Amino acid sequence: MAAKAVLVPGGYAAERVASGQADMAIHRVSEILPVSGVVLACLLPDEIQNTTTYGHAIAAHTRLADLARRFVAVLATRDAADVIRAKGMQPLQ
Repeated sequence: MAAKAVLVPGGYAAERVASGQADMAIHRVSEILPVSGVVLACLLPDEIQNTTTYGHAIAAHTRLADLARRFVAVLATRDAADVIRAKGMQPLQ
């Protein structure tokens, strides 16, 4: 398999599957779902999963701090969680 493996720098690796250049791609779920012509086959086993955790920071003296806090609060809502899941990511628990 190593002889056929290709590292795709940038972009959606699943586009190579859609174009017929590859038979499969291993990539973030959120990077597979938007590619037309491919199907998410399965998740990798937990033992080899990579998890990216995003956080937020607000500058201590910004005049937009309140707006930033409200935006983050929206991300924690049930409606936002549904959108986040639909995009292949996991919302806050």
